[in-house]
Amino acid sequence: MTHFRGYVAFEAEEQTRDDRARAGSAFFDAGLPKPRIWSDDMAALALAQRRVTEEDYRERQPVPDGAGRVILFSGYLFEPAEVIQALHLAPEATDSEVAAAWLDRHGFDGLQRLKGDYAFALWDPRKRQVDMAVSPMAMRVVYWHARPKGFWFATILSALHQFPGVPKELDPLQLALYFSVHIADPADTHYRNIRLLPPGTHLTATAQGVRERAFWRPDPNRRLHLPKPQDYAEAALELLDRAVKVRLRGRRIPGVMVSGGLDSSSVAASAALHASPALVQTYTAVPQPGQIIEGRAGWYDSEQEKVEALAARYPNLRPGFYHSDGPVGFEDDPTPFFAMGGRTFFLSNHFGWFDPTYRAARADGHDVLLMGSMGNMCLSFDGLRGMSDFARAGRIDKLLRFAVPAIRYRGGSIWPHLKTHILLTALPPKLRDSLWRLKHRGKHAWARTSAMRPEFARAIGFDEALWAAGEDGMFLHQTDSRQLQANFLHNRRTRNLEMWLSLRAYYGIEQRDPFADPDLVDFCIAVPREQYLWGGRTRSLIRRALAGRLPSIIVDDRNIGQQNPEWFARITAQRGNFAAEIERLANVPLAADMLDLPRLKQMIEQWPTDAEAAKSRRFEYEHMLPRAIQNGRFIRWSEGGNS
Repeated sequence: MTHFRGYVAFEAEEQTRDDRARAGSAFFDAGLPKPRIWSDDMAALALAQRRVTEEDYRERQPVPDGAGRVILFSGYLFEPAEVIQALHLAPEATDSEVAAAWLDRHGFDGLQRLKGDYAFALWDPRKRQVDMAVSPMAMRVVYWHARPKGFWFATILSALHQFPGVPKELDPLQLALYFSVHIADPADTHYRNIRLLPPGTHLTATAQGVRERAFWRPDPNRRLHLPKPQDYAEAALELLDRAVKVRLRGRRIPGVMVSGGLDSSSVAASAALHASPALVQTYTAVPQPGQIIEGRAGWYDSEQEKVEALAARYPNLRPGFYHSDGPVGFEDDPTPFFAMGGRTFFLSNHFGWFDPTYRAARADGHDVLLMGSMGNMCLSFDGLRGMSDFARAGRIDKLLRFAVPAIRYRGGSIWPHLKTHILLTALPPKLRDSLWRLKHRGKHAWARTSAMRPEFARAIGFDEALWAAGEDGMFLHQTDSRQLQANFLHNRRTRNLEMWLSLRAYYGIEQRDPFADPDLVDFCIAVPREQYLWGGRTRSLIRRALAGRLPSIIVDDRNIGQQNPEWFARITAQRGNFAAEIERLANVPLAADMLDLPRLKQMIEQWPTDAEAAKSRRFEYEHMLPRAIQNGRFIRWSEGGNS
């Protein structure tokens, strides 16, 4: 991923010279070249260009245009030839030149019409103004810090922290929210007075201050009505194919991270059709041969059979299967991720399982991988939260016709779904929290997933922050299913983007997700709720859309693929390191205040004897324990200050 950073001193101050000198420092990102620098008497700008497309080889950013404005552009446009023709530019124009010309003609209104996955910063010396924007549903953000005399920005947090003038003070509330997997404002970061610019947002910074505006968000108020049920499936497939096609742009065909599920399989199938007869390499993580795995009802342990069935249908798909022999280096020592991303990094044990696939892709020469991470809240939405929409609209007929058969198709009893998707979601978050504590003797709902001390949570106003954001610690979120999709596709996805930035920096591979396509997202939120439950099946829309394209072993499977199925063996190998880290964290004030160290220590001492014994406490050991350890390690690492 191309990275840029900049510093603008609206008035001279003590740190100006040091910050200007650090603007050109090397970025902490695998494979990035030395940055190019441009400066004037107010601004110092730098950009390190990663060459992903052919046009990237002609980029010479940052350079001023005829009016003296300088653009820093990271990313790519979806169909630049059309924009080049409309703007009467030379056919060989680079993406940064196209974006600059588009902004010169259209300004910052209607940015959603400039289709692509990008972020830019534009410095105008005449106006003494910085404008920044991130395109809708982009796989990138921009971090920034502002004071009355200056403005600092960078496309990754570690690069912003290289400026001596940028403070590096942890925000305990934001750390706690992230630690407990909750979100208040997705533009907040782990640090006080540092924010990020989310996708679909435009920012203007001058000596008078900073203004932000959202020019695109997933819209839960949109509605779409087509004549026939099959029309929705056909329209969905057309949008998915277009989303995949524009993300194939590059020097070579991207690899595809593939599982046996509907989402990534549909991306791989579409990529194979677009690329034919050229080969498309896929990468799949599978369990280590002979590993003892804890079985789970309704889940399957290996993706290999399904991926092989997919490859048999598309001769130009070349599948690769990779397994991990045990914990990798960053599981025991995550500081490379902290240093490269500038923030904490959870799920290191989970991504350790995927590490061989990323390394194989890198060894094969790939700098871009397609994936399908946003599918579950987009085209493959299961539709069950639509039950609350039916109930609020008084459509008992739709509940009986669509929801009840879909629940039976999925398996299990009807009552838990009615309680979760209709009754509990209709209650205000604060009331749900009170009922939880009444039933569980005063315990907090968030304690199920977070080893945080209640005293610490009370001191920082944690519950109040949750309630203000419409959360309750139970992850029930909004009653309305469209609002639920919009929340995940913007708020939660923005938070996840920070994790992907760290992965990009570590492996030097850019991820692209066709399900994070604004047109496809708009469509999937607007369609009638019954389309996801049509025919009495959950995830009906994607099943119907892909019925003629994917093998039935994928389309008709009701089970879920189990990532990192040998989790217990992997986490057991780290038990000793976890125990030693807990002892160290007792001497780190913020970590000791935040984390329930006695609870963590007890978990280490009462370690399950095997995977079967750990089954009932899977979430605690697979997620909560390593997340707490990682959070503590990050706090301990961050005390080193700027470096």
